[in-house]
Amino acid sequence: MIYELKKTDNYPDNYWLVYEQGSVDPLDLRQCKIIKINNPLLFKVEKKVSEKRLLSFDFYRCCGFIIISPRLANLLANNKDFLKDVQLLDANVIINGQNHSGFKALNILRMLSCIDLDKSDSEPILDYLPDGPKYFNKIVFKEEVIENFYMARSLEYKSCIVISDKLKQFFIENNIKGIDL
Repeated sequence: MIYELKKTDNYPDNYWLVYEQGSVDPLDLRQCKIIKINNPLLFKVEKKVSEKRLLSFDFYRCCGFIIISPRLANLLANNKDFLKDVQLLDANVIINGQNHSGFKALNILRMLSCIDLDKSDSEPILDYLPDGPKYFNKIVFKEEVIENFYMARSLEYKSCIVISDKLKQFFIENNIKGIDL
């Protein structure tokens, strides 16, 4: 069984991370190819926040990037099968003027055909390109996705990130915060 990776609704708006600097464009991440960087990507929380509460999350909201905590990065760095599907890019986060290292930005390397287009509800993003990119109002996954994977981008809708049942269980067992399971 597969699941959509969805960030939790109880994530405060003032905890959003803003991309400050780096050599990666968020659109590069949709290519599912290895990215080489020389320096960590830099993100910033623009408002004064509770550092302790913010750092209690493992997944962070950021436009175009999936940022994970140092704790989750350490847990995933030891999983060779996960690392076949996802590249961990070094990232630093500035919180209340303090630079924090050890964060990672996820670069998903695997693409998976997993959305049942007949049962899902979608519409073209551009009216004049009816067979072009689509926006999905409702996603229904295919019943039997046979591929062995941990995390992937949907081939049909690149904004949709899916995780396997084994990764979901891993997140539950390790009390991962910041996503809906």
